[in-house]
Amino acid sequence: MIPMRKFIWGSWESTDSERDENVALLACVRVQGEVMKTIIFHEHTTSYSPSHQYIVLFLKKYIEKIESMPNYDLDDELMEFYVSLAATTNLSAGAAGMCYKTYTLDKDQYTKVVLNEEQMMISQGTTGLQTWEASLRLADFFVEHPDIVRGQKVVELGAGCGLAGFACAAVGAAHVLSTDCNTAVLKLLEINRQKTSLCVAGLRKMPNMVDPAFKDNVQVAELDWEHTDECAKLSDSADVVIGADITYDPTIVPVLVDESGVLGKSVMDLSETKMTTLCHPNPTANIRLVLITRK
Repeated sequence: MIPMRKFIWGSWESTDSERDENVALLACVRVQGEVMKTIIFHEHTTSYSPSHQYIVLFLKKYIEKIESMPNYDLDDELMEFYVSLAATTNLSAGAAGMCYKTYTLDKDQYTKVVLNEEQMMISQGTTGLQTWEASLRLADFFVEHPDIVRGQKVVELGAGCGLAGFACAAVGAAHVLSTDCNTAVLKLLEINRQKTSLCVAGLRKMPNMVDPAFKDNVQVAELDWEHTDECAKLSDSADVVIGADITYDPTIVPVLVDESGVLGKSVMDLSETKMTTLCHPNPTANIRLVLITRK
């Protein structure tokens, strides 16, 4: 899902075969109708709707683009839908509420991860109900380098909405254990596990992807890092441990990297400036750890 501030509209000049001349094709009324049909009213959009705020911002920008063209016409259905939705949508930055976000794992959009997320950064006392930038980067990396997790037993720490772990399952991880300790986050993780599997089942696969109905390869579990016995058992059974923006509290780090912690002594220095080491795991480590944190 692309933030509107990063949305690329591309060139509006194209050739109209009927008139054999260059026109602003996306501004044509007939194309506006197709935009409504194939994007706004598409089966996926209506089943897993992004936030109304996102839809309003998309249509607002689209209409502004059309109005910037000479001799423009606006599709009646587009305008009626936009005005109606904008009138009932809270467009403030701090708007609360759940919505769906769809993340495509390949450029042809054959494999999707659909997550139910909170629009607010902090909700119910946690930041784990929203996907953060580090998870996006981590998921992208495993799609580009699937051999790191293919056939491996993966544990995700502080999974939040679950994107990175679901991406690992999609590219062939033998088993993914998505862990967190917040009750609300764990409940949402299980919902997303079920929802993503239902959404991608039956979709055409890209070359790097396994059977997209990967629900049985993903398990959701509670993990408190202070429960050292549980962490030690998990550390022994995992091949790869991943995490993205897992904590903002520096006092928790010693619990993670202590000899009896979930990471034990198998910690690699994988700061953002050393992403290339992901392809070359520490030869002295028993576990390959992918850990991305904000500096």
